[in-house]
Amino acid sequence: MAKEKLWSFWAQSYDRLWVQRYSLGPTRREVLQALQGILKKEKPYKILDVGCGIGELLRDIQRTFPDFQLQLTGIDFSSGMINRAQSLSEGIRYQKMDVNNLGAWQETFDIIICTHSFPYYPHQREILKNFQQLLEGRGHLLLAQASQNNLYDKIALFFVKFTTGQANYPSVRTMEKLAQGIFTLEKVILIKERFYMPSIYLFILKGGEKQ
Repeated sequence: MAKEKLWSFWAQSYDRLWVQRYSLGPTRREVLQALQGILKKEKPYKILDVGCGIGELLRDIQRTFPDFQLQLTGIDFSSGMINRAQSLSEGIRYQKMDVNNLGAWQETFDIIICTHSFPYYPHQREILKNFQQLLEGRGHLLLAQASQNNLYDKIALFFVKFTTGQANYPSVRTMEKLAQGIFTLEKVILIKERFYMPSIYLFILKGGEKQ
C-alpha cells in the first residue's frame, strides 16, 4: 500500500519530472523504433503495457501508428497512475492490476512492453514466465530498464532508490540468465542520453515454447 501511495503521489507531475528528458522519453523513443521493425500494417496486434504509468508510451504508439490495427491495453498497480492515464487517453483500455496477478489472467497479447517497472518486481524470473504465458504464439517482449553493470551504475542507482523505493536492477548478463529457457534474446540496445545517467537497456525478446 505504501508503494502504491508513493506512485500515486507522483502521478500528477509524472510527465514533468526531469527523468522524462533523460530516461523515460529516450526509452519511449527506442521502443517506438523497435516497434517499427515488428509491426506490419496489414496485421492486427494486441499490445499490453505493463506498469504503464500515466499512459505516455501507449499514447505515443497510438500517434505513431495511426493507420495500424492496434488494440492497446495498459495496466498499473497505482490507482493514481491509472486514473490520470484514463483522463488523458481515448481509445486505450486501462486496468488497475498488480503484476503478481498476471499469472491468473486469461487474455493473450501479441506484444508485451514493460519499461522501467521490472526492477521493482521481486520475483523477476516468475514474472518473465507470466509474460510468456500471456503472449500469443511466439510474440515479442520489449523490456527496458536501468541496469547495474558497473560501479558507476551501482552508485547512481543507489540514489535513485531514495525517490522510487527498493529495486533490483539486473545487469545485461543477469537478464540473459533470467530469460534463459523462457525467451530468446534478439537484441540489446543501450539507451544513454547523458554520460552521467546510469545504463539503461532495451531488451528485445521473443517468446519460446510455453512452459
